[in-house]
Amino acid sequence: MNFETILVKKEGGVATLTLNRPQVMNAINFEMFKELLLALRDINEDENIKVMVFTGTGKAFCSSFDMKAEGRAAVGSRLLPHMSIEEIRQFARHFPQQVTLGIRNMEKPTIAMVNGLAMADGFDWALACDIRIGSEKARFMNAFVKMALFPNTGMTWLLPRVVGLGKAMEILYTGDWVEAEEAYRIGILNKLVSSAELEKVTMEFAKRIAKGPAASMRLMKIQTYRGLDMSLEGALELAADGEVIGLTTQDHVEAVAAFLEKREAVFIGK
Repeated sequence: MNFETILVKKEGGVATLTLNRPQVMNAINFEMFKELLLALRDINEDENIKVMVFTGTGKAFCSSFDMKAEGRAAVGSRLLPHMSIEEIRQFARHFPQQVTLGIRNMEKPTIAMVNGLAMADGFDWALACDIRIGSEKARFMNAFVKMALFPNTGMTWLLPRVVGLGKAMEILYTGDWVEAEEAYRIGILNKLVSSAELEKVTMEFAKRIAKGPAASMRLMKIQTYRGLDMSLEGALELAADGEVIGLTTQDHVEAVAAFLEKREAVFIGK
């Protein structure tokens, strides 16, 4: 696929999805929303892809909406003056929120490679990934509150699950920057590395995961997220089903053989 606002690279079982509007710090326009939805669907359905890395070009991860795009005014009572209230609601449901869901619900592992600032939607999309690796240049902000807007792409649901309720409310209420060291300390970032090493470390980690048993990891991801909203008893019931499925995979047979033969397992995702 050829895109105008994003880049997609597939190599070694890893798909790298890159926001590519560096001249505006990867701010989002309508075309980017549409292209992201297409790319996320393609990556999720591609059986050769085991892991997705999500990042941005240039100095930013994503600086949220492009306030000057599509003729929108940055001031006034309505950010989208040419739309009715219901049209704005439907736009949010069908575009930015679907990107969040496309990342969160992807059946394969997802890694945000945070190379710079991540604001509003960009912050949410990083949170929607399973793992976040950032450099010292990574910084995060709830920019919605700065514009007297509600976080519509999942922050109020995602952030407390990553940093805890109290810290989430502080970030939501103040709109203060969360710098890289603080982001690492409170769990927004899983790993903090130098900007010179960011891509190398992230891709090595992604390729390591890509070598794992895809079917088992898919089941683990599904149950982990479902388990956030269910009882332990319900989670254990799902786990029993997952165990049955795992025991029937070719990867499990290979894992047992590799253990007995004292070698590294070679998984095929089946």
